[in-house]
Amino acid sequence: MGLLMLVLLRLNLKPPFELAQIPTMNQIASTGLAGLMDPVEPGLSCGSDTAHMSIFGYDPFTFYRGRGAFETMGSGIDMEVGDIAFKCNFAYIENGIVKLRRVDREFPEWGLPLIDALNTQLKTPIQIQANHATEHRIGLKVVSNHYSGELSDEIIGTDPLKDNLPLRQAKPKVQCEKAIRTAKIINELSDSIHQMLSEHPINIQRQQQGLPTANIVLLRGCGQRIKVQSFQEKYGWKGAVIAPTAIIQGLGKTIGLEWHHVEGATGDYNSNFINKAKKASELLENDYDFVFLHIKAVDDAGHDKNKDLKIKYIQKVDEMLNYFVDNTKLQDAVIAVTGDHTTPYAYGDHTFQSVPFIVSKLSLLNGKKNDVQFNEISCLKGSLGRFCGKQVMQIIKQYSS
Repeated sequence: MGLLMLVLLRLNLKPPFELAQIPTMNQIASTGLAGLMDPVEPGLSCGSDTAHMSIFGYDPFTFYRGRGAFETMGSGIDMEVGDIAFKCNFAYIENGIVKLRRVDREFPEWGLPLIDALNTQLKTPIQIQANHATEHRIGLKVVSNHYSGELSDEIIGTDPLKDNLPLRQAKPKVQCEKAIRTAKIINELSDSIHQMLSEHPINIQRQQQGLPTANIVLLRGCGQRIKVQSFQEKYGWKGAVIAPTAIIQGLGKTIGLEWHHVEGATGDYNSNFINKAKKASELLENDYDFVFLHIKAVDDAGHDKNKDLKIKYIQKVDEMLNYFVDNTKLQDAVIAVTGDHTTPYAYGDHTFQSVPFIVSKLSLLNGKKNDVQFNEISCLKGSLGRFCGKQVMQIIKQYSS
């Protein structure tokens, strides 16, 4: 008879929500409803676009056509239903190898003239329109009248998805004439962009200084403008979005959430969180029924594999929520807190785990408490159990009634 020994080790690796000091989130969790949410469905690693679509109640399996249109609309470029666009990275390529998919998070400090060059100096029969989005990212729409109505979003872009891999050639997802033609056009566009950027004075100077150059634009997530029922028609609420991040702005515009500028809100580590809370309170006090407030820095810290920064910005979110709770005049307001996906600092990219979800009323925050806190393990004990993102808006709507 063989002997099987099973050894279980408990590793002292607490997740950031358990390590962070978050009294306000814990207060919300302990006075309302809590659970674990799968942003789209269990076991699926998703992007911010599909996750937010699901959370707002728009099935990404039905409506999703790529994230490029969201990023591009969020950057300030108008799009018509059916137009195609890309979410793009300024990147650094050497001998056909993408050394850095993200050339520099501080790209706006030195690289914005390169976007102007895309719009004015590109030598190609394809006309484009590009705008800065967030950090090293831009939205880019193909606007050539010659190809209007003849381009397909059914293509795979040029992004290799990881550093130190060859630049991809755009390829059709389906073997139809329109997709094949579009892939060829996009490859020609990519080559023209690389040639122009390589000769730009900013990149020549950076090369002389031994710095990585922004000499390629990775054409990612080709998508078209979609047409869906508006948020107000769907839920009966006039809604607003506070999100410097272009992709979330664009999704908000797509579903009819009105975007509002916030002074000092940048969508990165330098964003002014308190001003976001002030704006959210102001909007709710002035005829808006629903305000979506988006924070990007916690996700950035996960991508940067920085545990301390992740904890720091989770705590800054808590300080922002505390400001809102202490200063809003609307004590009957409902407040919900969750994430759109996991980005563990040990991995550096999106993963498939569930995220904690909490919802409470401001009028209850100083009342009777339970033992639930805002972290993955504790929220699983909450009354909501485990559920999918498509249920979020109905949970909030029923809880607020």
